[in-house]
This record gives sequence, C-alpha cells and structure tokens, in this order.
Amino acid sequence: MRRRAPTTAKEAPPRAVVVGDLVMAAIVLGSSAVLLKVLSPGADAVDWWFVLLVGLPLAVRRRLPRTCAVLVGVVVAVQVVVGSPVGFHDAALLVALATLTGWTSRREGLVGLGVAVLLVAGAALTPWWSWIDVRVGPDPRTAHVLGMLGGFVLLAAAWAYGEQVRHAREGAAALRERAARIEREREQQAELAAAAERARIAREMHDVVAHGLSVMVLQAEGARYSLPADATVSRAALEEVARTGRTAIGEMRQLLGLLRSGPAGEAASTTLPAPGLDDLDALVAQARTTGATVVLSRAGDLGRVPPVVALTAYRVVQEALTNARRHGGDHVEVDLVADAAELVVRVHDDGRTGEDGSDGPPGLGLVGLRERVAAAGGRASAAADPRGGFTVEVGLPLDPAAAAPVVSR
Repeated sequence: MRRRAPTTAKEAPPRAVVVGDLVMAAIVLGSSAVLLKVLSPGADAVDWWFVLLVGLPLAVRRRLPRTCAVLVGVVVAVQVVVGSPVGFHDAALLVALATLTGWTSRREGLVGLGVAVLLVAGAALTPWWSWIDVRVGPDPRTAHVLGMLGGFVLLAAAWAYGEQVRHAREGAAALRERAARIEREREQQAELAAAAERARIAREMHDVVAHGLSVMVLQAEGARYSLPADATVSRAALEEVARTGRTAIGEMRQLLGLLRSGPAGEAASTTLPAPGLDDLDALVAQARTTGATVVLSRAGDLGRVPPVVALTAYRVVQEALTNARRHGGDHVEVDLVADAAELVVRVHDDGRTGEDGSDGPPGLGLVGLRERVAAAGGRASAAADPRGGFTVEVGLPLDPAAAAPVVSR
C-alpha cells in the first residue's frame, strides 16, 4: 500500500512555499482582472467580486490545500448558480484541484476531480455558455460538446499533474526516511565500534597496568623481606606499598571487567547514579507488582560493601528476579549476607528449572551474570535446587586485593 503523502497543513511551511502561493494568487488575480476588463467591458460589481473571491484562496493553497479547494469550489458553484460569466479567473479551479491532488491523497484528489467535473457540467447549462457556443462556430451543438470536452480535458490534466507532484513528494519523503535510517544505523555501528574499542582498551590496560603493579608489589615484598630486622619504618613503608598495589590491582580488574562486559549504551549513561544495595527495596517492590511474593532479607554489615560490589550484587538480584518471573516463579527469596570476606547473594524461586534466562537486563542472562561476577573476582552458581525450584548464589569479595592475587614468578 502506498504511504499517504504528508500535507504542509501539519508542518511549518517553508518560506518558499508561502511566497510561491502568494505569487500564484497575485498572478491569477492580476491577469483575471485585466482580461475581465478587456473582454467584458460591461462586467458589473458581482463579476469583480467573483474574480477576487476565487483567486484569494490560492494564497494558502499548499499550506491549506483542502481549505483552498473547498473555498474555490464554493465560489465557482455560486458563480454558476447566479449565472456570472466564466472567465480566466475560473482557472483557479484547476490550480486548486492540482494542489489538492498533489498535497493530500489520491482519494481526496479523485473526490476533488469529481466535484470539479460536476461544476463544469453545471456551467455548461448556463445561458452564458450557450451565448459563447453561438459565437464560436457555425454549429452551436458541436461547439457546446467541444467546449465541455475541453473543460474535462483541462480538469484531467490538472489532476494528472497533481498525481505527479504527489508521487514526487512521496519519493522525496522515502529518500529522507532512508537517509534517516542510514544515519541511525551509522550511529549504531559507531556505538558498537566504540564498545569494541573500549573492550580492547580495557584488555590492554589490564595487561599493561596489572603487570606493572604486580611487578611493583613483588619488588616491594622482596625488599621488605631483605631488610634488617631493625628497619621497622622502612618495612612498614614497603608493606604499605605492597598492600596499596594489591588493592589497586583488585579495583582495576573489577572496573575494567565491568567496562569490558558492559553494553554500548552504558557509556552514555555513566553520569547517572549507579544502583546499589539501597535500591534493592525498589527493585523488589517492582517485582511484587507482577503478582509474585518476594521476600528480601539482609544480614551482616552491608555498609562496608564497596560501590562496585554493590552494583554487581544489584545486577545479580535483578537478573535472578527476571529469570524467576520468566520461568513462573511465584515465590522468591532474596538473601544478602555480608561477612568479613565476602558478600553472599542468594536468590531462590519455585519456578521451572533447566532453562536459561538470557533475555534479562541488557547484556545479561545467566551467562552474562557469571561473566560480571567473574570480572569482580567472585564466584557464581545457578542451578536447580534439590528442594525444588531454582537457586542463584553469588559470592563477591569485599577486599579488592582478594579478588586479584599477585602474580608470582
């Protein structure tokens, strides 16, 4: 089915359209006035009013094509009824018909053509048309038929021209739409390329920086053990260097791991606050709106959980709830336990088992969940529970140094 061409009545009209319509109206009015004065010296005030009224609507013909066609049609119909002479000003009917066809739809153009044919046929019945027939040729009947056929041919030509305009406008709109689609695809390709480049940079940074920090830690450890027993201050300084290096390695691996596994769209939303453990209540409340019973329990000192670990824990719970909802889990238990070494996140549901939840949050399924947890140096398991249902259990180290053991020689 051919798409309906848009009309300028719903758009901000370009300056060229406004000026062009005013020029067209001025040409029709001016030429009609001159020809009426020359060809009909006895024209009265009513005839001059018809010249004015039939030409003025052309000033808005492309901005308001339907309004223009209706106004011109009404004026021509009144002119036919009162018997005012048909003149050059009635060419406005052809212009209005072509504009209606070209700037609306084919159906409206055909309706306009039918109305115009009726107006011409009605005009052919007026005494003025008969007066013209007598003076055109020796056979008034032949002149009458030829005059009507000429009018119909002009109407058909105006309608055909309008169809060509409409086809051209539809083609231009299709080209603009295609260009916009190509631009969107180009932006998507650029985002994918940027994501791939971020992943490459993350890998290279991990390889280079982690190696350098590991060597630094090894050297500091070796120097600390080679110091005399009384070099307490130096030993403490080197021990602090080694500890700081291990912590930096762990934090770097966590952050670069998240960068590497994140979708391309996350780069545009990094200015938004990252969700954490405090946002779990809202996440659980949202899950409850689906009709599921979700119980959230916390244990331990969750205030000491690092932000990166809290973000990973939030994503784990989010994916587990999505997986439970997908597989019909009506009762879900979410447990968070923080001990001295790690944060344990356990989500159990009573839904079906043995299926993957890969349609969860963007970039995450159960496979993506394991990758995110591994990037944070943690452990993850997702399997059928012997008690029934499905259980996702994740352990995330609270100490970044524990997630990144120093590479030994």
